[in-house]
Amino acid sequence: MHLPKEKILFKSPFRSDLEILLTYAEKALNERAAIWSPFLSAPLIEEVKNKFNNLNDISLLFEGGFPSAERRKICFLRSEEKINSPFIDIPIKGIYIKGNFLFDRAKTSDFRNVLHELHVQADEIGDIWLIRDRGAQAICSRKCADLIDQKNGTLREVEISIEALDLSEMEIPFNRPEKVIHTVEASTRIDAIASAGFGLSRSKVTTQIKKGCLRLNWAFNYQPSKSVNIGDLIHLEKKGSLKILNIDKTKKERWRIKLLRQ
Repeated sequence: MHLPKEKILFKSPFRSDLEILLTYAEKALNERAAIWSPFLSAPLIEEVKNKFNNLNDISLLFEGGFPSAERRKICFLRSEEKINSPFIDIPIKGIYIKGNFLFDRAKTSDFRNVLHELHVQADEIGDIWLIRDRGAQAICSRKCADLIDQKNGTLREVEISIEALDLSEMEIPFNRPEKVIHTVEASTRIDAIASAGFGLSRSKVTTQIKKGCLRLNWAFNYQPSKSVNIGDLIHLEKKGSLKILNIDKTKKERWRIKLLRQ
C-alpha cells in the first residue's frame, strides 16, 4: 500500500512535519501495528485531519488525555484495525508539579520551561494547566512521566516536586458542554463576535485581546478589529472556544452569525 505523499504535502505550511508523520503512517501500514506520534500542536492536528481525512487505507486516533485537550498524540493504524481501537495501549500519563505559589503566581509557560530544564523534550508534553496556587498538572508521554517522577527542583525560587499520576488521578480541566449561539452584529469584528459568544462586555474582550489572551485559528491575535469568517475558531483564555458556523447578511445590512461555543 502506498499513500499519496505529494497530494498530502501539496501547499501545506506544515510540509516538514507532515513528511515525518507520513513515515509513521507508512510504518503502521507495513507493520500492521498502531504507531503513535509525539504530542502535536492544535494547528498541525487540524492540518493532519484535513490532509488524511479521505484516505481509505489508514485511520487516525487522537488522544490528549481529556476531550478538550489542545495538544494531542495521533495513533496511525490500518483502517481494518480500527475495530480494535478500544484495546490499543495509549502511551500517556500525567504529572503533578507541586509547589506553594500563593505569593509568587506562576504561568503555564513557567512550568513548561522547568520541564525543559529537566531535559524533557517539547513534543513529550501535552497540555499544562494550573492547580490554583499549588502548582500545575500536565499530560505527557508515559516514558517522560516515569523519567521525572519524584524529581525535585525550583521554579522562580519556589521549591517543587514532581509526581507521576494515572489519568484517573488528575484534576482534569472542566469540559464545557457545547452550545449553539445565534447573534446579530453590526460587523464581523472579532471583538464583537467574542463578546456575544462568551457573554462578556466588548471592552473586556478588547482588553483580553490586547493582553494576548485570545487566539484565532490557534494563532495569537492582538487586533480587536480583525474580521472573522465561516469555519474560524476563536479561543479565549479560561473561557473556551467559539467556532463560526455560519454568517449571513440581513436586509438591514447587519450580520446574522451562528456560533458553537465549546
